[in-house]
Amino acid sequence: MSLRKDSPTCSKESVRLLVASSKQWACNTVDVKSAYLQGDKIEREIFLKPPPEFNNGNLWKLKKTVYGLCDAARAWYMRVKSALNSLSVKMCSLDNSLFIWKRNGKLEGLICIYVDDFLWAGNATFKKCVIDELQKQFLIGSSASESFTYVGLRIKSFSHGITIDQTQYASSLVPVPISSARNMQRKSQLSESEKTAYRALVGQLNWMATHTRLDIAFDTCELSVAFSKATVTELVRLNKLVKRVKNESLQLFFPRLHSFETCSLECYTDAAFANLSNGGSQGGLIIFLKDDSGKKFPIFWQSRRLKRVVNSTLAAETMALIEGAEVTVYMAGIIKQLTAVNDVKIRCLVDNKSLHESLLSSKQVKNRRLRLDISVLDDMIWREEIEKVEWVQTSHQIADCLTKKGASTEKLRGAVCRNGKKK
Repeated sequence: MSLRKDSPTCSKESVRLLVASSKQWACNTVDVKSAYLQGDKIEREIFLKPPPEFNNGNLWKLKKTVYGLCDAARAWYMRVKSALNSLSVKMCSLDNSLFIWKRNGKLEGLICIYVDDFLWAGNATFKKCVIDELQKQFLIGSSASESFTYVGLRIKSFSHGITIDQTQYASSLVPVPISSARNMQRKSQLSESEKTAYRALVGQLNWMATHTRLDIAFDTCELSVAFSKATVTELVRLNKLVKRVKNESLQLFFPRLHSFETCSLECYTDAAFANLSNGGSQGGLIIFLKDDSGKKFPIFWQSRRLKRVVNSTLAAETMALIEGAEVTVYMAGIIKQLTAVNDVKIRCLVDNKSLHESLLSSKQVKNRRLRLDISVLDDMIWREEIEKVEWVQTSHQIADCLTKKGASTEKLRGAVCRNGKKK
């Protein structure tokens, strides 16, 4: 018998979209007690040997999945999904752990599921008809509103907006110890114990970089790529990055939107040609949700090596734009399911004039492989998936620090924080 083990958990961008859609609502969280024991009934026979104090010579037959079984998480997820469906809460087809509640076509509540932790926002009717009913069906452990920690993210609701940060998590980071003698051996390869500590610390930083600390996304990515051949030099750099994260906090600010239904998406993309040690190029992107009053905040960002080696700056910038455009179209798809709108405007912004001019001109570039890439973008514009691609000066390219070492993060901080300052 084929055993399904998959159990979706909410994506980072869905959490941000829930925050974005909360309008005047506060964000709330609910934790379920002994969640796996409240899952669906088990569909196969499993027998357990009871603990010594209950052992009378008989085996126990499980009625439900328990923690430790490979399908326990799925059984719990299916139970939650069934409960939400019975309350007319619909699953988002693009993120199966994001659930949407509408009345008369109007969004009135959202729930994100991360195993036994629920994040929700909605009006009083949503709370009464959905949240209160869920609390009757499940054994609830704790709940919180306005200010709380959800899967490591500290979320605070204010009248003017919502903030998300990981300051508490950052304070728990511990640099890898390096003796004075070892510090002098900068070109020496890391020992096995140092590699283990290096990998663990980079993993912690990467988790922060993908959730709130987009200002360290490039550094974390580069340190991760360097792992297989890491030396004491990389270890020292890693410790410096930890110190920076602990000393310079970053609090994402999500202002109350004027109207979620009239929002558009802005995608900044950038690339640094052949700046990686293996000859690869780094691409970066950041996507903002923007309302008709000009308020905006980030819902997705990324810094990573481009999928293939390219032979020019134009090719690198083109690949970065393709990836950014595709992710933005995906985000627009989720927004369409949250709202009643059929069209979400998308603007892409690049600082490479050659790329911008290539998209405006009927003259083809000489490189045939690059022609294919540019034709992908032309097609997206022709099909109106993208409204337009605009050129911006490098001084206004917010994604710049996502692609290269040592680039200033001030523009980025100014765009995602309430005051844009280091704290």
